[in-house]
Formats: sequence, structure tokens, C-alpha cells
Amino acid sequence: MAEQKHLYDYYIDGHGNWFCEGNPVTDPELFRMLSRSLFEKDGRYYLRCEGEVHPVRIADAPLWVRYVFIGEDADGTVRSVDIQLEDGRREPLRPETLSVKGDNALYCLATRKNLLARFGKSAYYELASRLRLDSDSKTYTLTISGRTYRLTCRD
Repeated sequence: MAEQKHLYDYYIDGHGNWFCEGNPVTDPELFRMLSRSLFEKDGRYYLRCEGEVHPVRIADAPLWVRYVFIGEDADGTVRSVDIQLEDGRREPLRPETLSVKGDNALYCLATRKNLLARFGKSAYYELASRLRLDSDSKTYTLTISGRTYRLTCRD
């Protein structure tokens, strides 16, 4: 195996913007490639690029949810929820992974790699409109196809 020539400095800021060596990543194809190359190991994030592995510093979450698509029955009952990530991937929401952080930021786990994803503003409001506050436990819940999921709190 060849020795890695250079260790690049990758960073994802608190709004999901990527930087390489301090420069913003503005090319959509490069953004998508970097985002899809992410993985987590021992609580740290990395990306694999052209056979090399580079650490990625993260201000908040490595992925961001851009859109939420809610499937409803005629009576307004939610039967399905899909999310679309900033890099274009679309997948079913795993409601059992939903969590809220102190500042009311909304998160879930996404992709087959179980990476943390934060809901962007429009996705947040779309999903938040379906959340209900359980007055007994003072926690939020989401009901999909008759099953209720309780959102956990993140530190």
C-alpha cells in the first residue's frame, strides 16, 4: 500500500458548509463526492478519497437534511416521512433516531453509515409541524402509520 502523501484539512461548519484547506467547497459535484465519502470511526469523522483517508473536523453534524417529504392519508394521518440530504440522497426517515438538542435543533441518523444529520430550516419546520408535545413527559413525539416515536434529548 502506498504511503499517503498529504493530509488535507477538511472542515464542516455549523451550517453544513464544507471547507478544504480553509477554502469553501462550492462545486456541487465535489460537495456531493465529499459528503458521500464520509464515515465515522471511534467518534471521529473521516473521508476516503482516491485511496487516502483524511480526518474531517465537524462543528455540529456532518450531514444536513434539506427537505422533508410527508406522505399522508386523505384524513391527514402521516403514513411515511422521507428526508433528502443536502447532497441529494433521499431516504426514509428513521423516526426512532430523532433527537432534539438544547437549542431545539432537530437531528436524526441517516445513510447506511448511521451518520448524524441536522435538519435545515425548511426541513425542520416541515417536520416540526407534525410533532406533538406529550404534556405528561414534556417530550415531543411523532406518529407515523399509527406508531408513536418519542424524540430523545441530545447533550
